[in-house]
Amino acid sequence: MKEFATLDKAIELAQQGYAVYPLIENTKKPPKGVAGYKDATNDQGTIFAWFQNNPYYNLGFRLDTSHLLVVDVDIHDSAKNGRASLTQLFKQGFTLPSDTYIEKTAGGGLHYFFKYTGDKLRQIDVWPGIDLLSDFTVIAPSEINGKPYAPLGGRTLADIKPAPRWLVDKLTGQKVNWSSERAYTTRQKKYTGRLLDEMVTGTTQGNRNAWLTKIAGRMFGVGADPKTVYNMLSVINDSFVDPALPSKEVNVIFQSILKRESKGVH
Repeated sequence: MKEFATLDKAIELAQQGYAVYPLIENTKKPPKGVAGYKDATNDQGTIFAWFQNNPYYNLGFRLDTSHLLVVDVDIHDSAKNGRASLTQLFKQGFTLPSDTYIEKTAGGGLHYFFKYTGDKLRQIDVWPGIDLLSDFTVIAPSEINGKPYAPLGGRTLADIKPAPRWLVDKLTGQKVNWSSERAYTTRQKKYTGRLLDEMVTGTTQGNRNAWLTKIAGRMFGVGADPKTVYNMLSVINDSFVDPALPSKEVNVIFQSILKRESKGVH
């Protein structure tokens, strides 16, 4: 680390209104006489006094007073690999925005920074290898064993995005685990989501008429306008049915379901 790089960064953050505090060189521990993040400040005189005789101190960053949340993705433990957990979440439809401020950690993991106005928290292994922090964190240019924390993509704290809605929903006091993730996904995709997935999956010869009939019925079932149903049936038939039915047969299917739905309305 360049001499006084931490002081320069600390002053820069303080000028932006963020509260920071010192950490002993090569560690995540505050020095004697500093009560960790509770003593964090943006007072430049205090910050200068901390770092002037300790130019290689690491830097701690207080999150709660700035209404920020860090998603800490660790890869230290093969049994708790945070990146594998991110992949699992992605498969279930949950992603972390990649355009927010992100730092690579000294351990090779990632810190995703988000705006967050909920209660202060420090939840460990919410998913294997993923912690949620809204109290404090280590921040660049800190180093551990010669390996620095470093921003990705040239972004700054000004690029921090709001926490995704699905993540905020998980921080309302309920315990989060894999089974609750699956249940959440199931609820979200109970109707239109599942229908869209089934449309794209398509069908093949031997089941085409029955399948399109079912899809048409389900589209009416979720409240689609008849014109929308007809247009979508044509698109689905052309794109996802192999081989596609003649347009006359698609029209017959549509008219049949429309007649059935009209009787149901009356």
